[in-house]
Amino acid sequence: MTTSTTSRKYFICNFKSLLLKEDFLSLKNEISTLEENNQIELILCPPTTYLYIFENGKYKLGSQEISMYENGAYTGENSAEQLKSLNVSYALIGHYESRCILKEDENSLLNKIVNAYKNNIKPIYFIGENEQDKLNNNTNQVLTNELSILDKLSPEIISTMLIVYEPIWSIGSGITPSTDELNTNINFINNTIYYKYHINIPIIYGGSINENNINNLATINNLSGIILGESSTNIDTLKQIYDEYKKLI
Repeated sequence: MTTSTTSRKYFICNFKSLLLKEDFLSLKNEISTLEENNQIELILCPPTTYLYIFENGKYKLGSQEISMYENGAYTGENSAEQLKSLNVSYALIGHYESRCILKEDENSLLNKIVNAYKNNIKPIYFIGENEQDKLNNNTNQVLTNELSILDKLSPEIISTMLIVYEPIWSIGSGITPSTDELNTNINFINNTIYYKYHINIPIIYGGSINENNINNLATINNLSGIILGESSTNIDTLKQIYDEYKKLI
């Protein structure tokens, strides 16, 4: 078993499409009071509409979406170059909601990853099994299939990526995998990437993270960080999870 050499921890907030302008202005002010920690890379991912609110701060800025196209006549798209001009450093790619609701295919995901890389934006790539796959013991196969996109990327691009393990059945359910399940799946992802591509990259966990389970998540081997969804839109919950995580790393 290989061990990740990544020492930096990532704390990512995906605000989804849940708040309005006034809410984000208030949220930014509250987030500015979080105590900095040089071991934690804090990444905020607001909707594209409100990226400008978070342009400057003691955190990194992430985009919830990025276009598969470069600059051009693509109405409604947000190109990597445009996002970079807003100080975006990371981009979420392949989230369950994008794959299943927007029906993104591998070609779209590949182009997004490459466009991000060309503009010095680090891709945050999501993988994870649904409930039926879990019940049928197909988790490893699903993870292998979704990681196979790396076969079409150069080592230089792969080395800039973060992988998020976010089991679909956990999203919004309030249920997280057991500690044993998480250790097994995170190690499987880490080992698959290392043995196939000889690269150690950060593995992040997402799915129903809250103030009650953060202690368990901090003990998972080879886990380099967490990503919050809806819980990150409540500043009291966000602060509690952040403070707990900071103590545990």
